[in-house]
Amino acid sequence: MRKIALFTLLLGTVAALAPAAAQSGMHMHGSMTPTSAGPAAPGDKREFVQLPPMMQEHMLGNMRDHLETLDGIVDNLGNDKFEDAARLAEQRLGMSSLGFHDAAHMAPFMPQPMQDLGTSMHHAASRLSLVLQNAAVTPSADSMREVNRALSEVTAACTGCHAAYRIR
Repeated sequence: MRKIALFTLLLGTVAALAPAAAQSGMHMHGSMTPTSAGPAAPGDKREFVQLPPMMQEHMLGNMRDHLETLDGIVDNLGNDKFEDAARLAEQRLGMSSLGFHDAAHMAPFMPQPMQDLGTSMHHAASRLSLVLQNAAVTPSADSMREVNRALSEVTAACTGCHAAYRIR
């Protein structure tokens, strides 16, 4: 039952975040000159955030890493490897990951509400790491509900950002 719930959560996460990952086909221009946005898809009301091409690639790479990390977390949960999942959550998504993702360098290019969503995702991932560590000590249905709630907080920040902003 737990694996089915985790699989369902993973499918929802991937479906929600896939549009951002699909944007990753951009060519590098080697320039720090901001690019203009292509026309938005009909009905797309997301705010366009203008980034230099190298920053677009960097941000897209970070988002792909976030998806890979979420996949790794869910895989570890499915194999009862709570400590490994906790480590991944903190090191690659949590507050400890900000240097790894050059967050301080990226933030000035984002509107403040977008920065706030990113920060909330990193905080939520750090909380997830703690919840996963607790679940490793006392695995139970209750601790799994806490894990699912904490993981949902992470993905909610991701989907909120992707619903509000675009970089192409």
